[in-house]
Amino acid sequence: MRWIHPPVPLRTLFAFITLATFVGCSETEVIVTDTTEYNAPVATQIVEFADDFYDASAAPPFVPDRVDSREAKGWSVNLSATVTRLDQELLKPDSDEALIKLHANYRDAIRSVQSPGVEVLPSINLIDGKAKQFDDGLYAALEQYWFQEHAGEFPGDLTFLKELAESVPVDSRAAAYFAVGLDLAGIKIPATNQASITFFKNRYTSDLVQSKPIGFYAWNEKLQQCYRVGRFFQMEFELDDNDWMQPVIRALQTKSERQTTYRHILARWARLSNSPSRLTVLDLVDHSTGKDLVRVRRQRNLTTSTVSLFPPGSNRESELTRRLFPNGFSAKDDIMRELVKAIRSGAVDLQPKDGSGWYDYQVYALETLLVPNRGEESKSLLLSGNYKRRRLEAFQALMTKRKETHVLRSESGVKTAASAPTQPDPLERFSPRLRLEPAPTYYLRMARSYRFLNQALHEFVPENQLTILHGLTEQGTRKQPLLEELHDIERLFYGCYALSAEDIGLGLNVTEDEQAVLVESRNIAEKWLTSYTDDPDIAVDTRVIIPVAEDLRRGVISVWATPGIRFSRLKTDYVPESPPRVKTSESDEWTALKPEQLGEAIYLLPVDEFVSVQVPSSRILNRKEFQGLCNEAKTKEEIVQRLQR
Repeated sequence: MRWIHPPVPLRTLFAFITLATFVGCSETEVIVTDTTEYNAPVATQIVEFADDFYDASAAPPFVPDRVDSREAKGWSVNLSATVTRLDQELLKPDSDEALIKLHANYRDAIRSVQSPGVEVLPSINLIDGKAKQFDDGLYAALEQYWFQEHAGEFPGDLTFLKELAESVPVDSRAAAYFAVGLDLAGIKIPATNQASITFFKNRYTSDLVQSKPIGFYAWNEKLQQCYRVGRFFQMEFELDDNDWMQPVIRALQTKSERQTTYRHILARWARLSNSPSRLTVLDLVDHSTGKDLVRVRRQRNLTTSTVSLFPPGSNRESELTRRLFPNGFSAKDDIMRELVKAIRSGAVDLQPKDGSGWYDYQVYALETLLVPNRGEESKSLLLSGNYKRRRLEAFQALMTKRKETHVLRSESGVKTAASAPTQPDPLERFSPRLRLEPAPTYYLRMARSYRFLNQALHEFVPENQLTILHGLTEQGTRKQPLLEELHDIERLFYGCYALSAEDIGLGLNVTEDEQAVLVESRNIAEKWLTSYTDDPDIAVDTRVIIPVAEDLRRGVISVWATPGIRFSRLKTDYVPESPPRVKTSESDEWTALKPEQLGEAIYLLPVDEFVSVQVPSSRILNRKEFQGLCNEAKTKEEIVQRLQR
């Protein structure tokens, strides 16, 4: 069984009434017995998960030479034909209070439960928490490098915008647009159309969801400026808004270098996040007729006919939101629930496609958390319904953190072996030996997302800059150069893939290029997994909040948030029909372990709590504000109540 929120003890009163006598005695004897039952709360489930059942015909085949690198009391172990069961156990509020308590970061959570006999297993969430710090630091560094400075042979985004602004008539609506947007960066542009200046100022400042920096963009003044300017130049216009559009089109058409820079900027952000979610001014330069633009929209699967100078990247969750809630959403609607249902049903396909950027590759890595049978490890694992719900919780939390990293550049959806001894000790009991939560496909896809990112960076950042550029933190810069750290995070995930595969007896399914780096990657992962609690990234406050959609009619915003770290209890054992096989170094035959030799292992998984809640439109919190609220509220239920005030 499994539990997310503390269950309420139900006290049942049993009164047994005995009449001592009807003659001369009217007293009764009352015997009271307290019985505590632990029941899951009545809540709206995103989806019902059934236990997997063992199917001998689907069991993985035995591969004699796939030997685990770790011996067991002198015995060689082969897990190739083994099926490992994973279950999530019920947590009881009276005896497991320490596991349910929310913590701000993984290190504090782990230290709170450290004691003899307690084994904490690095979870998908924890390893992703390490990646989250790198992702934020890298993205923040690139924002400052690309947007506010120069990008190799190309000018930075602000320089491009300033040059474009100076190329339009000062009395035009376009000049007013640039003047208001660049003023957010402290750049003054001549513009005389006061009515338009007032219009653009009011349009931008009235939308708190768009204009308030959140995520890592709140780290420092430079990033806050970057967020505000970036949001402003994502502003949508109708295709017939010629007063704004035509001066900008002419400014791009009259100078080829300016047009080349614009193409470069759009391509760069598309690689880092995804292809634009709506038409760009470049589309209007390249395609002069309405018929051409209709064709472009169909080719790119664009659902709107609006245009932006720098549109945010498209994503599957925003496309789904617009499709399901074109007229707004009710208090009962849950966008995360609908996204999960669509992915599981196949209505939303997460596989990267033409035009996909790093964001799509990262989200694709999460797919098998929801649909385990799409992972190559599916035949080697037997999951209980409770453990599948734990995977669902991981998806919700990791999806929230992905979206928070890409909050500006991806559409938010708002608005709609040693030699063995000769005589080894007998294996009286053999239990699963997990070094990290089993999810090989997730780890492999994450590694490939970083490999994709590496290739993209070499396209858009000069080599001499890549070697000296550092990722950012809220306090300053990260220690390693960005390129070196990107190498390590890619290798870490390749290593996690190799170790996780070995833990469950899965063969490796990689390309020749990937095979060449697996030894190094394994070493990196093994080293990190033995000392991860010393990693400063694990001590960073992991609580985040992100708006995903806004209902203008009701004045509410749907937000996703991760209010803290708690624990899940993982129980794992082997299916007796597909047990591990062992042999000594002097034997050529593998012997299957008997059912009585199979043991179980219990691990604690540090996991993110997740909430999906609708809040007033004025209730936009950045990370610091949300973390402060969590510090005051403590429990998930109280946090939700405070958000809704």
